[in-house]
Amino acid sequence: MKYPEILLRKARGIWETAIARPAAAIVGIGCVTTLAYVLFMILPFFIPATDRTNFPPYLALPQTGFQLEDYYVLYLFICLNVLLIFALYLVAFRATGAISPASSSEDRLRLTRAIVIFSALFHLMMLLTPFLLSTDIFDYIRHGRIFAIYGENPLLVPATYFPNDQFFGLGGWVGTGSVYGSLHVYVTGMLARIAGDGFAANFFLFKGFFVGLDMANVWLIWRITKRLYPGMENRALLFYSWNPFILTIVVANAHNDILMLTLVLAGFMLYLDKRLMLGALCLTLATLVKFITLPILLVYIALVIRQQKGLLRRLEAGFGLACLTSAVIVLSYLPLWAGRETFEYLATVGQKTNFTISALIRDTAASHIQLSLSNIMVQATLGALLAAYLLWHIKGVRDKDGLLSAAAGLAFLTPLALFWFQPWYLTMALGLVAIRPWRHMLTAALVFSFSVMFFDSFWWHAPVSMDIQKPLRVLVVFGPPMLLLAWLKGREALPLAGNRLLNWTLKQSTANRQTGNLADPSRLRLVVELGVLATAAVVPMAIIVSTSPNLRNLAELLLLRLRLVFG
Repeated sequence: MKYPEILLRKARGIWETAIARPAAAIVGIGCVTTLAYVLFMILPFFIPATDRTNFPPYLALPQTGFQLEDYYVLYLFICLNVLLIFALYLVAFRATGAISPASSSEDRLRLTRAIVIFSALFHLMMLLTPFLLSTDIFDYIRHGRIFAIYGENPLLVPATYFPNDQFFGLGGWVGTGSVYGSLHVYVTGMLARIAGDGFAANFFLFKGFFVGLDMANVWLIWRITKRLYPGMENRALLFYSWNPFILTIVVANAHNDILMLTLVLAGFMLYLDKRLMLGALCLTLATLVKFITLPILLVYIALVIRQQKGLLRRLEAGFGLACLTSAVIVLSYLPLWAGRETFEYLATVGQKTNFTISALIRDTAASHIQLSLSNIMVQATLGALLAAYLLWHIKGVRDKDGLLSAAAGLAFLTPLALFWFQPWYLTMALGLVAIRPWRHMLTAALVFSFSVMFFDSFWWHAPVSMDIQKPLRVLVVFGPPMLLLAWLKGREALPLAGNRLLNWTLKQSTANRQTGNLADPSRLRLVVELGVLATAAVVPMAIIVSTSPNLRNLAELLLLRLRLVFG
């Protein structure tokens, strides 16, 4: 027997032994993953030309002008370490799925404890790690200090007004006011007031706040899944709480998407408890952190109204929800309101492009038409698609499954339709997919987690020109997950669509169905099918001819000769 076959058989035997005891397998994988995260925390200390003047060391991206050629070996180790962590995560996810819903409660509880213990350990490590891949935490600190320490409105006043502040030189966006909602202002202001002027106090308080909230998200995901899909709670728990993308990109960098997800999950939990108004309140507060939650709030309101019996009850529910959400939004913005200028920075940032599908389409179209017109066309098209998708869910949502399906879909689609995209915008989508693990969406979410984490946060720093890097990054990050989801959906839908097309084409009668004979197609259907086939053949040919100068000249010559013959 060849050596590779021996290794394969041994690996298969180890795996079969491991999945027979999922809790023990999770403990073993968790220990190895812990060592990998320790390596992840240590490697950045070897990156040269980074700012270590503060405590803890601020090891975000290298300083401007630094060349990656100076540490190719270290860069290779970081990438391999990330790949190892994600591979361990996938193995753990597979091992968790090996336990059946019919397993004893003791086995499931033992597995839950193992997942939660390592999840808490990973979160603690992300709290202590100085490896930051984003500067947003320092923007949050500045927003809070502008509001709580200096008494100004961070929606209007950028950090450039306070150049002597000790946090002024950290991070970016010093010339831009806050682009978040009013609740973000109050939360960051409260934290800044408590932390005072100490660098370490602000850093650990802000980071600890969001790390703690994410552990609350872990509990909410487990709790909701246990109620809706008993036996699937451990799978949902590991999918989110061990996800390397969530840990290294979202939790370690303390993004406020964690707070937004907490409020959305709390809203769903309250909905299951029949506390509909409190659920709407939580979703409204989530919208006041980031506005991308607004479509989910609208679907929630539509569901609550539809579930009321009788026209009068529906009108009462709609009026009550409208009053509640409007009052919360208006009251929260009263201390910050400055007319149209309140959202000036949000509108400005929303017009920028940053490695998105919409930006790639816009830039491609701009080579044929004016950039401003291309911008309007792409924004209008994507906005219309998002609005149509939202209206479809508002019209069709009827139960909790429909609400979760709509929320997960909107959580994915809304950030992807924007001109401004960052990887952590997918946090809410992954949290919602974890609650209800659809097969196709779960697979696509796993691929998205890898492509966004690895390619968007590590690989793209390779020394490649921006003209090449931008389209390549968009295609690599968004291409595989979206193509995989389309392929999975198409593979499932094509047989059904084929049967319907066959039945429609052949127009079987009742007798033919009983005997199994097939009738001839009607004239109308025959004309329609021939038209479709002709269009399918002519359109690609026309495109090829129009884009090829030689073929275009040949086509013009043939047309000229035809005119001479029949003229």
